[in-house]
Amino acid sequence: MNTKPLLRGHFHQAMFFIMLGACVPLVFRCETTAQRVAVIVYSLCTLTMFGVSALYHRKTWSNERRLIWRKLDHAGIFIMIAGTFTPIAILGLDEASSTKLLITIWIVALIGIFQSIYFVNLPKIINALIYLAAGYLILPYFSELKLSIGESNIWLILAGGIVYSLGALSYGFKWPALKPQVFGYHEVFHLLVNCAAVLHFIVISSLIKT
Repeated sequence: MNTKPLLRGHFHQAMFFIMLGACVPLVFRCETTAQRVAVIVYSLCTLTMFGVSALYHRKTWSNERRLIWRKLDHAGIFIMIAGTFTPIAILGLDEASSTKLLITIWIVALIGIFQSIYFVNLPKIINALIYLAAGYLILPYFSELKLSIGESNIWLILAGGIVYSLGALSYGFKWPALKPQVFGYHEVFHLLVNCAAVLHFIVISSLIKT
C-alpha cells in the first residue's frame, strides 16, 4: 500500500469547518423563503463536497471501501457545482432564466454523478474536462447577471471559475509534482478549490440583502 501524502485531505477538512462556520450565519441572515431555500441548498451541497472529500482523503480505507468513497468524492464535485449555481440562479436571474439554468445544471450534475459512480476509472483529464464543462454553463447568463448582481460579482464569479479551472487542470495533468510525499499536485488542486469556493461564497453572501 502506498503511503498517503502527509497533507492529503487536510485542506478540505479545514475548509469543511470554515464553510460550516460561514454558511450557518448566512442561513440566519436570509429574510425570504427564496433566499433561505437557495442558501440551504448551496450550504448542504458545499458541505457535502468538502466533508466527503475530507473523509475520503484523510482516512486510509480498504481497497473496496476506498472505491466507494472515491465514487462519492467525484460525485460530490458535481453536487457542489450545481449547489453553487442554485442561489446565483434563484437570486440573480428572472424566473424564466433561473428555471432554465437550474434544470440544465442539475441534469448535468445528475449525469456527472452517474458517470462518477459507474465510470469512475475515466482518465483524470477527462474527469477534469467534464467538471469544467459543467462549471462554464453559467457563461451565457453573464449579461443578465451583470444587471442584477453587479459587475464586481461577475468578476468574482469569473475569477472563481478560472481558479477552479486551474485546479481541474492541475488534477487532470497531475502537475505540479512538487513533493508528492508531503504536498503534491493533488494538494494544489484542493487549495485552488478552496480559494475558488471562497470567491463564490463572497458572491452568494452579497445576494442576501438585509
